[in-house]
Amino acid sequence: MKKIITWIMLILSLGMIGYSGQIMYTNIKGNVEKGTLQKDIKKLDETIKEKNIMLTEVKTKDAELRKKYNEIRQQKGIKVVYLTFDDGPTPNNTPRILDILKKNNIKGTFFVIGQNPDMYKRIVDEGHAIAIHTYSHIYKEVYASEDAFFKDLYKLRDLIIEKTGVNPKVTRFPGGSSTTRAPKAIKQAIIKRLTKEGYVYQDWNCDSTDASGNKVPVEKLVRSSFCNVREVNLLMHDSYAKTTTVEALQQIIDTYKSKGYIFEVLTVDSPKFQHIKQPENID
Repeated sequence: MKKIITWIMLILSLGMIGYSGQIMYTNIKGNVEKGTLQKDIKKLDETIKEKNIMLTEVKTKDAELRKKYNEIRQQKGIKVVYLTFDDGPTPNNTPRILDILKKNNIKGTFFVIGQNPDMYKRIVDEGHAIAIHTYSHIYKEVYASEDAFFKDLYKLRDLIIEKTGVNPKVTRFPGGSSTTRAPKAIKQAIIKRLTKEGYVYQDWNCDSTDASGNKVPVEKLVRSSFCNVREVNLLMHDSYAKTTTVEALQQIIDTYKSKGYIFEVLTVDSPKFQHIKQPENID
């Protein structure tokens, strides 16, 4: 008897599902026939267009405000330092750097490569700028041709977007824009295309010298990292071997604070620190 009841319930259930599906099909079919579905789609398209216009206006206004802020800051002679970190993130050094920055309530700019991408999110979540330093950082590969450079750049860009939702437009050449490890003609083509695609590349005007070797003495790093100019773009590294950079960071921060500097991140609207100047626009 129980088996009979079970089969009856199953048949009824299947019948109800089929009936519900038929109702849904009939409603959709009716909407299509009446033209209401097309109207709904059109209304949705109009809403999306309105939202996109609003977003564009906000972005434009934000860019205008940043530009105005930079102009006022320069007029007032405010001293600024941009702390930048290349070749990370790494599990041994980047978290320690982030902890120090958080403790001091200041932000930095991280020119990342394609390793340890799960660490990108913390960089962004804590308010720092994430920027492109190529995926592989292998000179002979990234500078093999214009197309090779951009294939590598796009690979890293897409990975950053996937992990953080941020589409970075600030880049730094491996070795800087004045590197001799890239053929001149290829480098010129890369610069032209970067400009055309809305990227801004940043070099530096102050070198911590931590790239000169592993475990550079803390005292030397602190001394080299202070440059007595109004706007400082300080080059440091958070790669695996740069443990003394982490050890020197608090002293570097303290030095700039004592000299009246403020700390900011690099954006497309920041002053350009470039060894080879980037054209303003490409026709």
